[in-house]
Amino acid sequence: MPMNHRVLQRKRVNEQLNNIFKYPLTVAVAAMGYGKTTAVREFLDREKARYVWLTVESDYKSAGHIWDSLTRQLAKLRPDLGNQLNVLGFPADASQRDKIISIIEEHTYLNDIVLVLDDYHYARSQELDKLLERIVRTNIEGFHIIIISRTKPEINIEELSLKRYCFMIDSELFELSRDEIREFFKLYGCSVSDDSINTVHKISEGWITAVYLILQKYTATGRLESGRNIESLIETAIMSRYTEEESQILKSICILDSFTLQQAVYVTGNPAAAGIIERMSAGNSFLRYDEQLDVYKMHNIFSEYLKKQIEKQGSSIEAEALYKRSGQWYIRSGDILSGLSFLLKAKEYDLILTEFERHGATQELDKDPQLIVEVFSQIPDEVKHRHPMSYLTYAYNYISSVDMEGGAELLAQIEEHYRNDESIPDELRRRIAGEIELAGSFLYFNDLEKMNEKYLNAYSLLDGRSSIANKDMIFTFGTPHTLYLYYREKGRLLWIVEYLDNYFHYFCELSKGCGSGFEDLTRAEYCLETADFNQAELYAFKSIYKAKPMEQTSLIICASLTLARAYAAQGKFDKARELLDNLAAETAQYNNPVYNSTLDLCKGYLGGITCRLQDFAPWLESGDMEQSDILFLGMGFNYIVHAQAVLLQKNYIKLEVLCEGMLQIFSMFNNLLGFLHTHILDAAAKYNLYGIERAKAAMLQAADIGRADDIILPFAEYGAHILDILKALDNDEKGDEYISRLISAAEQYSTGLERFKEEKISVPSLTKREREVLKLVAEGKTNREIGAELFIAEVTVSKNITSIYQKLGVTGRPSAVKKAIELNIL
Repeated sequence: MPMNHRVLQRKRVNEQLNNIFKYPLTVAVAAMGYGKTTAVREFLDREKARYVWLTVESDYKSAGHIWDSLTRQLAKLRPDLGNQLNVLGFPADASQRDKIISIIEEHTYLNDIVLVLDDYHYARSQELDKLLERIVRTNIEGFHIIIISRTKPEINIEELSLKRYCFMIDSELFELSRDEIREFFKLYGCSVSDDSINTVHKISEGWITAVYLILQKYTATGRLESGRNIESLIETAIMSRYTEEESQILKSICILDSFTLQQAVYVTGNPAAAGIIERMSAGNSFLRYDEQLDVYKMHNIFSEYLKKQIEKQGSSIEAEALYKRSGQWYIRSGDILSGLSFLLKAKEYDLILTEFERHGATQELDKDPQLIVEVFSQIPDEVKHRHPMSYLTYAYNYISSVDMEGGAELLAQIEEHYRNDESIPDELRRRIAGEIELAGSFLYFNDLEKMNEKYLNAYSLLDGRSSIANKDMIFTFGTPHTLYLYYREKGRLLWIVEYLDNYFHYFCELSKGCGSGFEDLTRAEYCLETADFNQAELYAFKSIYKAKPMEQTSLIICASLTLARAYAAQGKFDKARELLDNLAAETAQYNNPVYNSTLDLCKGYLGGITCRLQDFAPWLESGDMEQSDILFLGMGFNYIVHAQAVLLQKNYIKLEVLCEGMLQIFSMFNNLLGFLHTHILDAAAKYNLYGIERAKAAMLQAADIGRADDIILPFAEYGAHILDILKALDNDEKGDEYISRLISAAEQYSTGLERFKEEKISVPSLTKREREVLKLVAEGKTNREIGAELFIAEVTVSKNITSIYQKLGVTGRPSAVKKAIELNIL
C-alpha cells in the first residue's frame, strides 16, 4: 500500500532557516533530492510566513522566457504585482530595472513578504542574476528572497555575505544524520535497530530521497536492500505498484514541470487522468500538489526517471504528440512563449507560424526576442516561405528589436525568394512586395524623403492598408522629442514640419492610425524651439486631441513635454511639474517600459532646466544607460538628460568627457538638436574648467546650428549656466541680432527661475489628503489598499504619492517615510 506524505521535522535545518527574516537574501544549495524544497516550505508554513513560491522551469533558457514564466506564476498568487511585472517584461535597461524594483517595493515594503525561487539552477542567466543582486542590494525593508538551487548561483555571494545582505546555507546541512534517519523511519511506524540505521546511512550517505525509497521498499517487504541504484529503487518501490494506465499517464505528463488537472487531461488525452493523478499524489511524495498555485509538480528525480523510460522503450508514447498538445494548451491559456517552445520540440512549424499571423502576437513576442530568433532559426526555409506574413512579421521585429543590419539582409532574402516564386498568386505577390516596402522604410530611419518614398510605394501596393503594421507600434522610439529624431540638416527645421504635413498621412493610414497627431506635434515642437509659446501650446493640444482616440500614448507624452517646457519658459514652473506628474499617474495604467523610460526623460529634462537634481530618475542621474534595443533609434536623448544631471552636480570634468562621447552618438543619425545641446553643455563645462575663450568656441558651434533655424529655447533653458558666455560673444560680435535674442531669452528665463526658487518654502507643505496617503504608505499599504481605505481611485493615490515625492525631494517609499519622520510630518 502507498504511504501518505509525512514530513520529518529537522531541527538543525530549521535553526538555520530562521535567518531568512534577518537578510534580504538566503541561498540554500544542495544536490537533487536532499529535501531543500520540503524543508523550506515546511518551515515557512510552520512560521505562518507570508510567502510567494515560484519555480524556475527546466526548459526556459533566456532571461525573458524565465521572467515570463515566473511572473505568470506570481500573477496567480498576487495578481496586481504579477501582472504588472509580466507586462513590463524582463528589464532591457536601467530605467526598466528601476521601475521593476519600484513596483516590488510598492507591494512589499514593510510587509514581511518572502519570495522563494525554487530550482534556480535552471535559470543559467547572467541577466537574471544581476537583476536579483540589484534587488538584494536595494534592501527593501520587509522583503526577503530565498534561492533554492542545486548549484551556487552566479551572484556575488561572498561580498553580499560580508555586507550582511546574504545568508548561505551549506549543502552538508541537508544530509540526514543517523538520528534523523531513525526519526524518519519512526514517522512511518517502523522501529529498526542501530545496525539497520547504520546500514541505511551507509547506503544513502544521508540522501533523503534514497532513504525514502529504501523505506518504501522496507514497508512492503520488511527488508533493507543495498547495492541498488536510484532507478532500480524507483522501479521496485514506486512504479511496481502502478497499473499500465497509471504508468502511461505519469510518462505523458513528465514533460511538464507543473500542470493543472485540466491540462493533464488535455495533454494525455485521457478523461480519467484527473482522478488518477489525484489518487496517485496522495501516496507518492514525488508527485505533489501545490495549493498556492493550484498545480501539480513532479520531483525532478522522478520526472528524469520517467523520461529515460520513454527513451529506452521507444515506447507507445509519442513524445512529439505530447509536445504538440502541450504547446496548444499553453497558447490557448495565453502563455505564448511556452507554447512556442513546446511546438518547436514537436516540430510543428506551421502551427508556430500561424501563431505569428495572429493579431496582437507581436506584443507577446516582444517580451523575448532571443527566443523568437532561436525559434525561427530552427524552422526550415520552405516552411517559412509558406507563411509570408509570418515571415515578414518576424522581419519587422528583427529590425526593431534585434539588429537593423541583419534585418536588412533578411528583407533582401525574403524579397528575392518571392520575386522568383512563380507559384504565388499575383495579389499575394503584390501584398508581400508592399509589406517589404513598408518594413524597408525603417532602414532609412530619419531620412524623411527616402522613408516617404517607401511609404508611397507601400501605400500603392497595399491599397492603403498593411496587414502587419498597426497603431500599437511605439511610433516615437522612446524619445520625448520627435523633431530630435528627424532634424538632420541645418536650415530645414521648418521644412520637416511642412513636409510631414503633406505626406505623413500615408503612413498613418497604412498602419491604421499609428502616429495620429504627429504632424501637429512636430509643428508644436518647432514653435517651441523658436520661442513661439502660444502656438506651441495650441498645436500641442491639437496633437493630444488627435492622439488620444487612437491611443497614441507615446505622442501624448511628447506633446506634454512640449507643454511643460512652454509653461516653464513663461515662468509657470509649478504648472509644468504638475502636468508631468499627472501624466505619469495616468500613464502608469499601461505599465509600458518604453512609456516609463520616456516619462523619466521628460521629468529629468524638466529637472535639468529648473535646477532640480532630485527630479532625475536614478539611472539618468548616474548615467546607468545600457544600450536598449527598444529605444535604439531614439537612444541619444538619454545622454542629453544625463548630461544635464552632471551639469547640476558641477562635475565639469566628467561633463566635458561625456560631451565628447555624445558627439559620436549623435553622429550615427546626425541628430542636430543633439549636437546643439552637446555644444551648449560643453561650453558650460569648458567655462568652468578653462575660462571664457574655450567656452566661446564651443558656444559658437551651438549658435551656428541654432542660427540656421532660429532656435532660441535651448539656450534660454541653460541660461543660468551660459549667460556669461553669450554676453562675451555679444561683446565680440556687436550688432549680432541672433546672439542678442539669445541673451534676452536666457536672462528672462534665469530671472523667472530665480524668482521661483525664492518663493519655495523650506519645509514642504503636504495637503491633508497627501498626509493621509503618506501615513498609509508608512504602514506598508499598496496603492490599491490605500485607495480602498480612503475611497479614492488608484490613479489618484498614484498622483498623491508622486506629489509627496516631489515635495519631499525623494524617489521612493522608504526615503519618503524617512524624510517625513525627520521633518515631523509623520
